[in-house]
Amino acid sequence: MSITIREALQLPDMVQTRLIAGAGGLGNPIRWVTIVEVLEDPSRLQEGEFLITTGFGLDGDEKRLASFIPSLAKQNLSGVAIHTGFYLREIPEEFVRQADHYRLPLIEIPVEINFSTITKAILQPIMNRQFETLAYSQAIHNQMIEAALSKGGLAAIVKELAKLTGGAVKLVDALGFEVVQHGNRPLDQAEEEKESAHAVAIRASREHFGSLTLSKPKHLWKELDDVALQHAATLCALEYVKERAVSATEWRLKGDFVEELLNGKEMNESELESRCRMLGYPLHGRHLVAAVRVDVTDAFAASELHQNAITLMRRLCDRQQRSYLLRERPHSLYFVFPDDRTSLLLLEQFASRWAQLHPEQPVHVGVSNPCEQLTDVNRAAEQALFALQAYPFLAVSPSLLRYSEMQGYQFLFPYHRSQESLMGLWKPLLDPLIRYDTKHNQQLLETLDVYLQHNGNGLQTSQALFIHRHTLKYRITQIEDKTGCRLEDAHQRWQLHLALMARRLQQHLYPPQS
Repeated sequence: MSITIREALQLPDMVQTRLIAGAGGLGNPIRWVTIVEVLEDPSRLQEGEFLITTGFGLDGDEKRLASFIPSLAKQNLSGVAIHTGFYLREIPEEFVRQADHYRLPLIEIPVEINFSTITKAILQPIMNRQFETLAYSQAIHNQMIEAALSKGGLAAIVKELAKLTGGAVKLVDALGFEVVQHGNRPLDQAEEEKESAHAVAIRASREHFGSLTLSKPKHLWKELDDVALQHAATLCALEYVKERAVSATEWRLKGDFVEELLNGKEMNESELESRCRMLGYPLHGRHLVAAVRVDVTDAFAASELHQNAITLMRRLCDRQQRSYLLRERPHSLYFVFPDDRTSLLLLEQFASRWAQLHPEQPVHVGVSNPCEQLTDVNRAAEQALFALQAYPFLAVSPSLLRYSEMQGYQFLFPYHRSQESLMGLWKPLLDPLIRYDTKHNQQLLETLDVYLQHNGNGLQTSQALFIHRHTLKYRITQIEDKTGCRLEDAHQRWQLHLALMARRLQQHLYPPQS
């Protein structure tokens, strides 16, 4: 696609020209040749252009002489050739010093050589290489297409790119997972420092799918390698779009099945087995449900983050060859897994990886108890959702909150569905304390809560409340009198404890309207 300054100086028509300074930039590629006699605005020049000029207007203008080379270096020109003998009899020493400083090749063209001779000499090999590039690009395109159509997917495209370029190729998706790698990698740091790595983003319709990186020794790198890399990235994007379409169909089928299970639709064993076989999910054995919610209020952002969560879970499950079912609802996602240690580890990895990828949008994960039959996932989903609702005051991200580990709140499961049911648990016992505290500006309810938290230890309770032990004794007497419960009785203590939990849960699930 281009030739370097060094190659240009070796052309037959360039033998009479002379490199004056800037030898450090001989490897600069020439993208195009521009002839300008009066250089009024250097900012119009483009990176990689090779400038040919007579230097008109420079002689005698100290300011323009001082800024000439720096202004060209700022535009990242490949080089500059000055036709001496017209307006500049010789190249100024200041030009030589600055050209060496900026590593900008400075070439002198003698008066007997025409502009057209130089222009044709340089542009001809550039055009020839562009034609070669087009032919090579078409050949690469055909080979890449053949690899993509071989049903080998992303792995086949990466393998073909490594074969064509002789380099090492790595494909990393948008979530940071290394999807596939092919080709030899440097074994030590010394070899790695001699490597050149070019990365190209994989995009389609403004969506970022990941990046494709080609690495090979610097001295073996060719511009045509970049052409192959771009072709491969385009095909990878198409492969991702295809994968997204296939996944969308799979999610829809899985989602419809899970929705029917969640709604309690009756299915016979034959139908269950047939649908599980089609979706690749094991029917037999125990199952658990994980409810996932991203902590965000904006509906559009929630939808996008749901897709990110679905993709992350799919990547993790693909790596473990773990099958699962999925249903998306407006405010949460439901995943159905076989009940085993692998599924729990996957959920932990999901929560941990999400925290790294989206630290500003915490994820909550509630996990049900195992259910014996797939047809029982509707109740398991209720358990998972209940754990999800209680998550904020029982768990810390990115932990999982399992229904069986809800610190006793699971015993309130049947009552959480309505505010009235929860109030029925605590109001008869605690309402007298609340009314007394309000009327007399006391702290009987808080005292009861702290006393139970310290397992009835009077000394620890007094210290926590910063009150005298006689004051605590008086308050305990008042609590027992107003609730009708004796705090020495373990069963009655548990009843009071459960009432406090019910009140906390009601305040969380049904906050008072402002």
